[in-house]
Amino acid sequence: MSEEQTYYRIAEKIDSGPLGAPKAGDSYSGAFIDYLKLLYTPGEAELVQHLEMPMKFRPAAEVAEAAGRDEAEVKEVLNGLAGKGYIMGFGGTYAFPVIASLVNLHVFSQEVGPDDLEAARLYQDFFIRDGFYKYYESSEKGTPIMRVIPVDSAVKHDQKVLDTEEAHRIIDACDNLTLVPCPCRTRTEKMGTRECKDRNPIGFCIMVGISVPYFEMMGLGRKVTAEQAKSYFDEMQGLGLVGTTENYSDSGHMVICLCCDCCCSVLRGRTRWDNPAAFAPSNFVARASEDCVLCGTCEERCFFDAISMDEELGRAAVDPEKCVGCGVCAIGCDQEAMKLVRLDRNEPFPGSRELYRTVARENRGE
Repeated sequence: MSEEQTYYRIAEKIDSGPLGAPKAGDSYSGAFIDYLKLLYTPGEAELVQHLEMPMKFRPAAEVAEAAGRDEAEVKEVLNGLAGKGYIMGFGGTYAFPVIASLVNLHVFSQEVGPDDLEAARLYQDFFIRDGFYKYYESSEKGTPIMRVIPVDSAVKHDQKVLDTEEAHRIIDACDNLTLVPCPCRTRTEKMGTRECKDRNPIGFCIMVGISVPYFEMMGLGRKVTAEQAKSYFDEMQGLGLVGTTENYSDSGHMVICLCCDCCCSVLRGRTRWDNPAAFAPSNFVARASEDCVLCGTCEERCFFDAISMDEELGRAAVDPEKCVGCGVCAIGCDQEAMKLVRLDRNEPFPGSRELYRTVARENRGE
């Protein structure tokens, strides 16, 4: 097998995951192949081509046998790659990272590394130009990977909020929490193209569950308590960022994101690109009361052009088709005239297995 074929073999292995791998037409994106070359030297690629996507972890002995290499040497190489996050390594077994980590490896740290700008350029090509964002955000049939989580303080007092819907309760259900720099705003910051530079900090994603030891292995992240995570979430919501997490309801989440409209790889599916299924809205929609004074603050804070000032009605008008139920508008209302009311429109999957199996089937055309 030629060196070039080895990288295509790696892309093929990554493509076996539920979200697939970036493509351009009927072949793998050339920019993505070049990105893989940034991650793995030819010698490393000879080994990692024998790995699988999670949750199929292979011991070093199996990789060594498949590659025809010495086990101790193979283990040393794999441990080195795991320490950089380029593969996952737990208990002497190894796999590729999930695609959301793999395509963001150069932007989990705010320091500019030697390959970071080239990785960002290639990302622009395979993620945006070649359209991988559609598969990163949703399935071929439009099943969203992520969903919006509303904040309890934005919900009208007489409305029912499920534990799996509200941010603080999702955080409370997580045993392990760490803050990792937001890869989306870090990337645009490194590129010098961040539009929200004067409005938002780069900030952090709240990593939870199995993602925490992965980032700890890379020496990234700041461990926080549940109270600290909730306080940070509320602070970022106050600045106007939208909370999202995986589109399932059990407690096995991996990340809680705080997203802007100009950098986020998920929200931009609606705000900048052509993917209306980029994420699932919450089961709430904003509604203004008679206390509204038409100040326009809620309209300014809405990323989705869902709110307008209705002079005839005498209050803010909300388009329920555009409103995603995040509550950012309500948090910013000094009159407390804007609140979220229940509108059942999205039933999250019970767990991650159900979500990703469905996405995988739909991406295979089943």
